[in-house]
Amino acid sequence: MDKKALQYYAVWAKNNLEQQIEISLKTLGINSEKDIKEARKVGDFTIIDGDMNSYPADLKEKRDNIIKLIKTDGYKQVVEEFAYTWFNRIIALRFMEVHDFLPHGFRVLSSRNGGIEPEIMKNLNFVKEDLKLDLSVISPLLEQGKIDEAYRHVLFQQCKALSGILPMLFSEDQDYLELLLPKVLLKGETVITKLLEINEEDFLNDVEVIGWLYQFYVAGDRQAFRDAKTVTKELIPTLTQVFTPDWIVRYMAENSVGRIWLESYPNSSLKSEMKYYVEDAKQEQEVQRKLDEIKYRNVNPEDIKIIEPCCGSGHILVYIFDLLFKMYEEKGYQTREIPTFILRNNLVGLEIDKRAAQLASFSLVMKARSLNSRFFSDSYYVRPKVFEIWDSRALLSIDYEGQLRELNLLSNEEIKNIKWLVETFRYAKTIGSLLKIEKKNFDEIEKIINKVKKQAVATIFNTNLLNEGLICLEHLLAQAKVMSTKYDVMITNPPYLGISKIESVSKKYLIENYPNSKSDLFAMFMEHNFVKNNGFIAMVNPDSWMFLVSFEKLREGIINNYSVISMIHLGMGAFDAVVQTTSFIIRKSPYCVDGLYYRLVDEKYKEGCFLTKKNIYVKSITTYLMIPGKLFAYWINPISISNFNKGQLKEAFLTREGMATADNDRFLRLWYEVDYSNIYFDAKNEIEALQSKKKWFPYNKGGEYRKWYGNNEYVVNWENNGYDIKNNIDAVTGRVRSHNYNGEFSFREGLTWSALSSNDFSIRYSKSGFLFDSKGAKGFPKNKDDIWYIQGLLNSVVAKHYLSYLAATIDYKVGDIIQIPFLLGNKTIVDECVKTCIIKSKEDWDSFETSWDFLKNPLVENGLIRDLFLKWDLSCNERINIVKENEEKINNILISFYNLNSELSPEVGLNHITIKKADVKRDIVALISYLVGVEFGRYSLDVEGLAYAGGEWNPMNYVTYQPDDDGIIPVYTQLGMADGLTSRIIKLIKHIYGEDTYRENIEFIAEALGKKQNESAEETLNRYLNYGFYADHLKTYQKRPIYWMFSSGKNDAFKCLVYLHRYNEDTLAKINSKYFLNESARLNVEVNETRTLLEAADGREKLRLDKQMKLLNARQKEMIEYGQVLDHMANQYIHLDLDDGVKVNYAKFQGIEIVNDNGTKVKKDLLVPIK
Repeated sequence: MDKKALQYYAVWAKNNLEQQIEISLKTLGINSEKDIKEARKVGDFTIIDGDMNSYPADLKEKRDNIIKLIKTDGYKQVVEEFAYTWFNRIIALRFMEVHDFLPHGFRVLSSRNGGIEPEIMKNLNFVKEDLKLDLSVISPLLEQGKIDEAYRHVLFQQCKALSGILPMLFSEDQDYLELLLPKVLLKGETVITKLLEINEEDFLNDVEVIGWLYQFYVAGDRQAFRDAKTVTKELIPTLTQVFTPDWIVRYMAENSVGRIWLESYPNSSLKSEMKYYVEDAKQEQEVQRKLDEIKYRNVNPEDIKIIEPCCGSGHILVYIFDLLFKMYEEKGYQTREIPTFILRNNLVGLEIDKRAAQLASFSLVMKARSLNSRFFSDSYYVRPKVFEIWDSRALLSIDYEGQLRELNLLSNEEIKNIKWLVETFRYAKTIGSLLKIEKKNFDEIEKIINKVKKQAVATIFNTNLLNEGLICLEHLLAQAKVMSTKYDVMITNPPYLGISKIESVSKKYLIENYPNSKSDLFAMFMEHNFVKNNGFIAMVNPDSWMFLVSFEKLREGIINNYSVISMIHLGMGAFDAVVQTTSFIIRKSPYCVDGLYYRLVDEKYKEGCFLTKKNIYVKSITTYLMIPGKLFAYWINPISISNFNKGQLKEAFLTREGMATADNDRFLRLWYEVDYSNIYFDAKNEIEALQSKKKWFPYNKGGEYRKWYGNNEYVVNWENNGYDIKNNIDAVTGRVRSHNYNGEFSFREGLTWSALSSNDFSIRYSKSGFLFDSKGAKGFPKNKDDIWYIQGLLNSVVAKHYLSYLAATIDYKVGDIIQIPFLLGNKTIVDECVKTCIIKSKEDWDSFETSWDFLKNPLVENGLIRDLFLKWDLSCNERINIVKENEEKINNILISFYNLNSELSPEVGLNHITIKKADVKRDIVALISYLVGVEFGRYSLDVEGLAYAGGEWNPMNYVTYQPDDDGIIPVYTQLGMADGLTSRIIKLIKHIYGEDTYRENIEFIAEALGKKQNESAEETLNRYLNYGFYADHLKTYQKRPIYWMFSSGKNDAFKCLVYLHRYNEDTLAKINSKYFLNESARLNVEVNETRTLLEAADGREKLRLDKQMKLLNARQKEMIEYGQVLDHMANQYIHLDLDDGVKVNYAKFQGIEIVNDNGTKVKKDLLVPIK
């Protein structure tokens, strides 16, 4: 199956159909919800205001039905519904014609013999009665060459003809849909011709193709909707539909439905066909005796009841159909009758999405038809029990209760029963199959509905009730019956959606009814009671329920009421889900059964590992009661569990989740964005911080995977004891938005880690002076002397071992960390190892200029740069080896002390040593960045660390080498410009390393930068400074540059760098007068000289000069436009407040729009855009 082709088509068809339907609506005078033209009948015609054409009289009624839908559901929603209805119909017709399932036997969309015209158009006489075609209408159209118009009529009649066997897709009461078919279907790029480009084999293989097309159709809007603050009933399907891989479906079906069969008939030949069936684990004798008592015995296939409460396009139901078919066959049922029995007796599907419900029903009918060629006949046909879950808004919108009373047919008790039905399903479109439906006397309610149906007298006042209202009541009653029934098997891949985004009323219902799983819809389906005692739940869902604190009561409920039969722990990458997943079979029987667990989390080829029985664990569900939080850590060994009884880290270590500012863009900065002199690094407590009168304070905010020390990048606005943060009021609620200030722990020495990490857990020492973030949690030893030992433990393989199940998701919460067993052993040695690791990690961190403790670049010393790099390389390797040796020593000690020698190895791979190796390209780039900083005065050859980053300029910092005098350095594309950046860097290299070693040094730099053939070293450096430096700078400084590249545009007419911390209100004027105007004049001279040379040139020289002239003209045009904007902005004397941060300040120079002297609008960025 070519899934890329299916995806391309589904996305294209969705966009095309929605566009075509909007065009058709506009033709009918329907432009939007608020712009609908009046229409009226005049004789035998319909007239639409503003339209000179006249239309058939029946168009008005069809048009009115469309308008009614728009007023109820909204214009956009109706367009989408019409589009997917036609999409579903067209792909259904394609599937049916390819399989030769259409009753008349002719293809409707294509021709087996090729050509544009479908087969049916050549055989109208043969199908006219089946399709009720009026050839007196169609023939004249064909004679006039209006093939598309004739074909649209035939296609629509074909759809109507299928309404009997496929009412879910081809409803007969939607005549208005004919008006919305695209005008052209057979020629060019249309929804039909593009469909026919998909390989026919994809439709021949299986009905699964329908599921993939649906998945790709709805997936197009998923990313756009993910950021929605509230998820409405219309958005839930788009955000939650995920197609389940076939092998996982087979695992779930064979180990639930298949297990029922094999319990009844253990010698069934079906067992050999169930490739994904998992044999029961060997049980203790007493447990086995109890299991034998509850096993299914001599089950009749007609009695196996299965529900798929989130059935999507029916993929799971279709596979179960196949499985059931073999069971019926084995019991000797007539082959032709089996599909009818299955649809009548066994399968129920529920779905909130109309599109999916249509396709699920279609898929089941197609499966039945493939097994019984007479299935469409009255003798065999059964409509699948697939229900689109309706809410009761159609009744609530028409005052149904008042209309029922006015009929004078029903007693108060009867109206009360109807009211129960309506109120129960009021919010069903959002709550879906999670609605808990109590058993009622449904036969009595059915009698009441039939009573109204047969005895009510229609009037103009109750038309809606007796039409749409009764249809709705009948549907709600059918829903209530299936949703209150208990089943032998519930099997599903439920929606993965956090409760926080659900609409408030539905959210309240879900929280009240699912208290143990209330944080996510997927978990609620585990708490839902759809199955009988001893029945099975087969499910695939996110594995977070196994580990998160919020699901502890759910786990407890499962432990007390269910047995885990088997589980495939999939992790990431099993299918199109962006979370770690697991699939499992649990039985509603509270026996201490040993279950089989397949750990495939780290396996790439998961299906293959499952089939080869790799990584299998056997565990009793009661084991989880002995693990803190009742975590489903099936792979944990008995020794690991016993360590919990010897003490836990919470006895020695206090952990706190940090502050949530509620507006990080406003309150946080990377430290190098702000005035360095306004940062206070050494506050011991809140009083000292307040007395400092400073605004910015160091802030732990997590960061990349890094052990021991580092990730010190952010500062937070804590001026006046955090006054602005503490008084950040929500304009809507009036509440303070920020929270969790942790006052008593502010500025205290501690250990910090990244709460979210896709890598292993890593913890870093944080000296006093820091506040901390919700994503940069922090811990504090109760005994100060324990800080080093605790850090050693938490960075060890022992902690990693325990956190693999205490925090099995990527979220390392404060409550998870402190549950690690805490055993003290060889503390002195561990302490010394940890201190060494911290020292070496700090040396590494401070070697780079993004550290606020950076002193100078390690390649800035006397000597050859090549030799200095080799020295640096040795230094890095030495650090790595020292840290590796000490980490492994810590691991050795702790593994032995925790008695985990058989489980863990002390070895630490180099990929887990978070000390940087030397890298010649990176380190030369860092050297150039440092040299640029020296040129601007950020660094000095006379003092270590920052020489200037705001505050007062101290000329005594610059004795042996003077920086640029105004903080502006032009960047030229050509070499030899004395004031340009390249010339200045060359001069500085000579100054630092000496004239005599210049050639060797510049060549080494050029080679590291990727010197090209026939390029001088100076040209390489110049190329890098023009085209590579700024991109590297943005990367190093996380898109918060401290050197800003002013640029006229892609033609490189003018560029200069400005040091942010030296910017003032006159900077733009200086750029304009001192650099830009000079460069503009020089460019004009170059243009004139080149023009003169061009006039006298010929041959190749003329071609060369002509090409150069075009570039110069483009540069000249660019300069003129840039100059106008630069001049305009220079006159504004723009002020920058460094406290506002780079993002805000940078934007002041971007997208500037002016009107020049001739009235033309000019819009330019003054700076290189940050992407």
